[in-house]
Order: sequence, then structure tokens, then C-alpha cells
Amino acid sequence: MYTKPMPLSLSRLNPVAECNKLRWGLWQCPPFLFLVMGLVTIISMIATYALASRFVQEPEIAALIVIAVTVLFLIIGNLVITGFNRVAETNRMKSEFISLVSHQLRSPLSIFRWTIDVLERNAQKISEEPLRSSNGSFIDTLRKTSDNMIVLVNSLLEVTRIEARTFVLREELFDLGKMTRDIAENYRKYAEASKVAIRLEVPELPQIKADRERIAIVIQNLIDNAVRYTEKAGTITIGLEKEEKTILWQIKDQGIGIPAAQQKFIFQKFFRAQRPNPHVTTQTHGTGIGLYISKEIIESSGGKIGFISEEGKGTTFWFRLPIKA
Repeated sequence: MYTKPMPLSLSRLNPVAECNKLRWGLWQCPPFLFLVMGLVTIISMIATYALASRFVQEPEIAALIVIAVTVLFLIIGNLVITGFNRVAETNRMKSEFISLVSHQLRSPLSIFRWTIDVLERNAQKISEEPLRSSNGSFIDTLRKTSDNMIVLVNSLLEVTRIEARTFVLREELFDLGKMTRDIAENYRKYAEASKVAIRLEVPELPQIKADRERIAIVIQNLIDNAVRYTEKAGTITIGLEKEEKTILWQIKDQGIGIPAAQQKFIFQKFFRAQRPNPHVTTQTHGTGIGLYISKEIIESSGGKIGFISEEGKGTTFWFRLPIKA
């Protein structure tokens, strides 16, 4: 079977343009690394020839030394570039796969959610109270499961956007305090079911300019984590305050804390802190991408995010966002 050769694009002769097209950093981009390795090889050839000419009388031996060193550099360079190429290609395929699967899952999940709504309306028409109550319980379970799946799919899509550098923020003015109160109220029943109280310390503050939907995701992630990692009965405190030209948002829990050895990994993808005490039965299931996404959102918004934690004494997560007119 005849395959038509791909036309040579001028952009492929420009490693910087090729790296920008692939959305890779220069020092992670094989075409640029290949160019650097070529320059290093040429410099090594010249340096080797200069040294060989100085210490070796026979020009043939000097030439052989230059050739040997050059071949060695070429072999090493080829191995390094091949390794980078494989890693980069694997990473690209992984991101594309996650993005494709996530997009394909959104449609059936939306249909699933719509079907649940129809079933719920039909269940309310059932006259027998025991049967209506039983159906309502099953439908409520299905609704919660579908909501969790939709959240997971959306989170995976956010991760692929971050990795592909197609993460776009839509800035608008909004009241961070009001948003916090609304989200905390939505989480109150969930927290009470886990015997956790939510206390708010939210004064009147200036509006901020950021991506409203994505900042809401950050707050939801931090409240959800605080509730999950709080042992037995406890209280989580959410506070906001103005600090010069920024708004400081923080949430303090009475949870199990984060072991010191694990704290440097907290904002990495798919990392979940292990319980310091094996006898603790606190539910800590999750995907391990919430804090990774939160960090990217806050830093892309011109802010900072961090935490303070001590085993057995709880954790305080915080973020700062600039006040923009």
C-alpha cells in the first residue's frame, strides 16, 4: 500500500515553534533538546580537537580521538532524546485518552441524570406510602452516585486542560464572602451527617475579580476535605479577612492532620495523605486531584495557596487572592 509522504513544514525546522505547538516547555521538548545536544556535540568536537592537537603529535591519532568522542556524544544524545520522546508521547497519549473518555462519559451521565429526574417525578405519583418511600430512597442513591460521577468527569477534564495548557479563566467581579456562605450552607447537611459543625467568620469585604465557577470549585474542595478528615465530632472554621491588597481565605479543621513526611506531596496529582493512625476510621476516599486543581486555579488567578498541619491537631488550608478593581 502506497503512503503519501507528509509535506515538510517549515515550523518543524524551528524547534521553538514546534515546542510551542506541542505546548511543552523548552527543556521538556525533544526537538529543542536535540538542537542543544547538537550544539554540545559540536563544541565538544572543537574542544577535543584543540586538546588533542596540543598533546598528541600525530594528526591521525588526534582525528581518531575527535571521532571517538563525537560518536560517544551522539550515542548518548540519541539515547537521551529517544527517552524524552517516549515519555512525551506517552504523556500526550494519556492526556488525550483521559480527555476523550471524559468527554464521552458526559453525554450518558447527563442522560442518566435526566432519567433519574423523570423517575423521581413518577415515584411521587405512587399512592402507596411504603412503595413511594422505598423508590424515593433508591432514586436518591442513584442521584448522589450520578452527581459524584459528574464531578469526577469534570475534574478529569480540568486536569487535561491544565496539562495541555488550555486552561482559560473567565474573570468577573463577585463577592467571595457571599460565595463562601452559600457553599458552606450547601455543605451543612453533609457535615452534620458526619457530626461536623461549620462555623463562619465572614465580614464584609471588597469584591474580587476572578473566575467565579473555578474559585467555587476550590472552596468546595477545601470544605469537602476538611469534613472528610475531621475525626468523630468536630468543628471546621472558615474565615476571611482583608490583608492589604488581598483577601485571605482559610479553613481550619480538627482532623487527623497531615504527616510531616507527606506534606510536600499534598498538591501533587492523585496523591492522598495516609492516616497517621491505622486505628482511625475516618473516611478519606477521593480521587487525589482536588488540591492539584485548586493550586492551579489559585496560582493562575494571581494568588497563592498553602497549608499548616500537625498530626493529631488538624490542618489549616488557606489561599490569597488579589483585590482587583
